[in-house]
Amino acid sequence: MLEYQKAPYLELDNYKAPKGISSIFVSMEDGKRIRLAFWKNPSEKDSCKGTILLQQGHNEFIEKYYESIQEFIDRGFCVVCFDWRGQGMSERMIDDKRKQFIEDFNIHDLDLSFIIEKIIKPNLPKPLIGIGHSMGGCIILSSLVNHDQDFKAVILSAPMLGFKNERLLNLLIRLSSFFRKGDDFLIGSKPNYGKETSFKNNDLTTDPIRYKRTQNLVKLLPEIRLWGVTNTWAKAVLKRLLYIRKNKWLENIKTNVLIINNLEDKVVDSNKILEISSRIKNCDVLKFEKSKHEIFMENDENRKKMWKKIDEFLNSSTF
Repeated sequence: MLEYQKAPYLELDNYKAPKGISSIFVSMEDGKRIRLAFWKNPSEKDSCKGTILLQQGHNEFIEKYYESIQEFIDRGFCVVCFDWRGQGMSERMIDDKRKQFIEDFNIHDLDLSFIIEKIIKPNLPKPLIGIGHSMGGCIILSSLVNHDQDFKAVILSAPMLGFKNERLLNLLIRLSSFFRKGDDFLIGSKPNYGKETSFKNNDLTTDPIRYKRTQNLVKLLPEIRLWGVTNTWAKAVLKRLLYIRKNKWLENIKTNVLIINNLEDKVVDSNKILEISSRIKNCDVLKFEKSKHEIFMENDENRKKMWKKIDEFLNSSTF
């Protein structure tokens, strides 16, 4: 029997969870608890267009996506999302809650499969549309090896498919492996506990209001945020990137895929995204030139362009 209990969620005076939220902690097969939220009206189940599985990136959390969740609900979808283990309000893998630590992304794959099989399939209507931002996009894309038939369509926002200077990252990992423990911060990272990056210097969004909104959520519960990555996590990321690029499994994906790519992205490598997208048969790419990494958190003009494309894609590829 699936074990779960009610889980808390954050709200601001001017930024509330969409009505009908159910927030729970679900125990994974190894006993670790994942925080999951979903929006479903049983009396209108037959009228739902399907279910959106909306997954965030590294160092994000469910509350950050309330606005986008409401927009999907307004379009007639049920929505489910969860905090990846090791971040948000999901259980950490080490005692120091400030650090991003995971030994292998396979454990994310297992969590995702568990939630699809045990929660989504029995309780939420088809078709299932997967949406993943950054790290979430990387994991959602990887999941198509085993869940190609489960997803009717997939949307990847600035997916973490490469970094601009991976040689340097490799060097930092080797140095960290020699001089530091696996759960120590990666050499070169500079955690600054409690001090957020100013809007002027941020690489995430051009929208000051949405940027400040995220900071205000963190103020309510500082431990919902991470303050740096460990050497072990960085190793796991590079291992997953190599896995995605190798062999021919990308070419065998049958699911319709839309990728939102920010050409001036300073967090992930937009060129690597284009390279990988060219290997997927049914893949469309929406390119932005005047946005930053988090398109769902971008200014109204950019989001309007994003939603126009998402609506076109969903209407043409799933129904």
